Amino acid sequence: MKHATHALLALFLASCAKPGPAPAGAPDGANGEAGAAQDVRVTIARAADQRRARDVPPASLHEHDPAIRRLAARALARIQDADDAPLLGALEDADDVVTAWAAYGLGESCKGHEDAHARALAARLASFDPARGASVPVDARIAILRALGHCGGDVAEQTLRAWLRRTDAAPFTADAAAFALGDVASRRGSVSLESSGALLDAVQRSPPVDAALYAFGRAESVGAEELGPRLLAAARAALDRPGADRFFAVRALGRAGADGAADLGRVLASSEFTPPERAEAARSLGRLHKAGQSALLGALGTILPGRGDQLTGDLPGILRSALGAVSDDRPPHADAPLWAATRLEAPPGSAPALVRRVSQVRCEAAEKLALGAWDSDVLRGCDVGDGEAGEAGRLAALDRGELTKARRGAWLDVTRSTHVRVREAAIEVVTRHPELGSAALAVLADALSSPQAGVVAVAADVVHAHPDRLYVLAASERRAALDPRAPPPTSHPLQELDAGIARAMRAALAHAWAPDLVETRMALVDASLALSLDEGRAYAQKACHDPNVTVRTRAAKALAAAGEKGATCPPPDAPEEAAEELGHEIAHATRVVLEIDGATLGIRFDPSLAPVAATRFVALARSGFYTGVVVHRVVPGFVVQLGDRGADGYGGSGVPLRCETSPVPFGPLDVGVALAGRDTGSSQIFVTLSVQPHLDGEYAWVGHADGDWNGVAEGDVIRAVRVEE
Repeated sequence: MKHATHALLALFLASCAKPGPAPAGAPDGANGEAGAAQDVRVTIARAADQRRARDVPPASLHEHDPAIRRLAARALARIQDADDAPLLGALEDADDVVTAWAAYGLGESCKGHEDAHARALAARLASFDPARGASVPVDARIAILRALGHCGGDVAEQTLRAWLRRTDAAPFTADAAAFALGDVASRRGSVSLESSGALLDAVQRSPPVDAALYAFGRAESVGAEELGPRLLAAARAALDRPGADRFFAVRALGRAGADGAADLGRVLASSEFTPPERAEAARSLGRLHKAGQSALLGALGTILPGRGDQLTGDLPGILRSALGAVSDDRPPHADAPLWAATRLEAPPGSAPALVRRVSQVRCEAAEKLALGAWDSDVLRGCDVGDGEAGEAGRLAALDRGELTKARRGAWLDVTRSTHVRVREAAIEVVTRHPELGSAALAVLADALSSPQAGVVAVAADVVHAHPDRLYVLAASERRAALDPRAPPPTSHPLQELDAGIARAMRAALAHAWAPDLVETRMALVDASLALSLDEGRAYAQKACHDPNVTVRTRAAKALAAAGEKGATCPPPDAPEEAAEELGHEIAHATRVVLEIDGATLGIRFDPSLAPVAATRFVALARSGFYTGVVVHRVVPGFVVQLGDRGADGYGGSGVPLRCETSPVPFGPLDVGVALAGRDTGSSQIFVTLSVQPHLDGEYAWVGHADGDWNGVAEGDVIRAVRVEE
């Protein structure tokens, strides 16, 4: 967002800080009032954490003190109770912050109420003076516009277009309307012609609204035939305007047709653009087929260093984005940059981080050159480190062809990898290769028996996707085939679930998975019901009463798919255990310093909006939890994710963390709680590398990072952690 919106965020955070104790020496009456107010605050905080709207005092929404009303509206927005009347009432509050929280909550709970919520939001928006300057501490117009984007529908889209077109409105509202139209486009998969026209008008007016290009990057289809030339012109012009929103121009060029390839190649090759913009340019070129491949390989040849020891800073991420976008549709005789990448060397005695980066770049290039030849020399010799990059490259090559004979044996070798992410990727390959037959049964059974939550989850997902492949000829049919007195076989012989799969699945269901391993538990619900196991139905029924809303929702859906009519999983009557951090939250933003393979990086955890989460992460840092943790996910230009000691993104600390989401933007180096659904946080966090409006409101904002996070690579290790007191 523009700087004005970031200023609003800072003010919003300040408004949500925890109130301090009553001043010393205050009169008894003042102390009594302060004590009563503090009791109300504690009650509201507990109700929000335990997801119990009934425990939010109704009078708190009508308190004279706006701070109490704000806390109540925030709690109800996060609880998302079926009864939306309190939030609809709070939407009319005279305080902008109360209105903002109410709008956010109505947007997040729009499903099933899209038209009603959109009409209420649009009506409230119409009551504001469009030209009024930004209010303190937060502007409700931004929250309402973004909420309309979450609701979608004709009323929402028409309202958003109207506000985007207004020339009498405050400039920051145009950004919010543009982002909201991007939310609509993302849900629909396309940008309507009417909205496309409004967006292009906005980006081409004076002053331009560069945020209007965001929507074109969120849609799969943008009507390039009708709008391509105009979109191309608008995106090209925006490239000359540095700022956070220029990222959207780069992405839009990839949707504007092949004529944008040269511009994207220029972005990728030039250090005048930011690392996220260059990484996005590479991905956008990958969408443009032959024209994109030509520009991509030309830029790759320009930026590829001559020596492996030059793979430092943000360059490896940019190179990997470019290599990942290379396709088989590239021009003939254009492989010179790929061959050059495979010849990069790590000097003797190089640090593990450099060796890892060299191996990743070499093996990405080698896989493109191998064209499915998994046993080619270029792939066999690409990894100069611990073998993970080489195994990943061979697996990608194997996945290109049928897994039979020698290729099947090579795949089986990869399924036994000691690198958990490679093993999980090899298991997932089963979904695309039915020819694996019985070989897949043993691999899946072994994976389901694993103590690693992620391995089990991936295997269970494969089982759920293809339960039919796990049945074998029944024992009675096999005996009959050996009995000369038996009648001839029928065209539909009896089948039964493979015994190894059945044993492993039952063992996985009986395992005591930690409460925060939500993805694993949900995957087992789906898989066991797909196999019609009796134990699976009992497991799903138990999940139906789980304290976690995401588990209950998934259980209800799985039971309905398994034929249980009217399957519902209401929340339990008894309240959940309140978070241990309640009442013990950190009082101020606290910086945690991470030494990640030679780089010193920081995260300032801010309790203003997510006090429980911020307190949890600081406590985990103090305990040494993050020391030795591997950075398991990096998408250059987008996000860095860490916090799982299992190194694959499925694990946590053992204790669930409920969501403290907020209507605030995610800009470069903002920090959020990684999730697999509502209330599924634990110990994992992410750091955004660029403006990412689609994350706004969907994840809890917990602070801001500092340092060169663009230089972090997958596999980097947190060597040391320090909390600045």
